[in-house]
Amino acid sequence: MEKYSKGWKINRISRVDISILRLSIYEIGFRDDIPFNVSINEAVELAKKYSNEEAGAFINGILGKIPKMRALPEENEAGN
Repeated sequence: MEKYSKGWKINRISRVDISILRLSIYEIGFRDDIPFNVSINEAVELAKKYSNEEAGAFINGILGKIPKMRALPEENEAGN
């Protein structure tokens, strides 16, 4: 997660935001019954409600990179 958060170390991210990110990354990676956009939208709404003003945009930016991250290993395996 840290390599996708440009300039933010994990220890600088609030515990609330880390928890929201972890939950959403789990949903995106392991729950096929929850659409990707729904996971992101719910995470952004949670951040707006329980964190600071900028948290929604920050979480949206991090989670927006997840599909690219998830697609790379599958593409590499198919090419081998």
